[in-house]
Amino acid sequence: MELLTVRGGSKEDLLNKKFNIGVGISLGSKWFTPENIAEATKWSLEHTKEFVVVYVADNIHAINLEVRNKISPIRALRIAKAKGEAILEEAKAHIENTFETKDLNKIHFAKWDDLLTEAYKQKLAYLYDLYEKNLEFKAHIHSLVADYVSGEQKEFTDTEIHKLGTYIVEELPELLCRLPIDGLLYEAYVYPFDGEVVKFAESLQKGEIFPEIKRDILDGEPRLFGELR
Repeated sequence: MELLTVRGGSKEDLLNKKFNIGVGISLGSKWFTPENIAEATKWSLEHTKEFVVVYVADNIHAINLEVRNKISPIRALRIAKAKGEAILEEAKAHIENTFETKDLNKIHFAKWDDLLTEAYKQKLAYLYDLYEKNLEFKAHIHSLVADYVSGEQKEFTDTEIHKLGTYIVEELPELLCRLPIDGLLYEAYVYPFDGEVVKFAESLQKGEIFPEIKRDILDGEPRLFGELR
């Protein structure tokens, strides 16, 4: 695998084992096979400071299921959690069958709930308030969603666009900040695709847009993003 774009810091620092690395799994992308997850984990082990966290974004995938499949939030969450559990277990089994014990001891597996500390929830409350009250911020999120779904044949209502925008709101603290999972602080993460949402997060980290978010949410050094595939 090759490290391509890096945001939030320098490529050299990421390659030189300055940060603990997370491998995020998206349930909306077919790229995340057990084999690809294992390869991303292997690369991360070679470049991490101490450990690697492999985690799945299960809860927030329920937002996509609710809107696209027109099902209740409760049913959508149940399906998302089951799918997340399945892919995480498949990836874990593949990794355990191919990695040496000394490497396995450095790998931690987690789900979205493991991110949701009180500090994370406070950041979410702040961002949701901004999403509802700041028309410019809301419009920016809606624009990101509209761009993302523009290649689809399905037409989305304004209400659906707004609901899909909550996915971005939910993941923003994770994109912006260095966060703990089960008490383990990971300062960088790798993902197979760069995109407008990640560029948006980098602009927020720099205070180029909506500087109040940097002031009120980014309570430390910015989290690094590495495009790896």
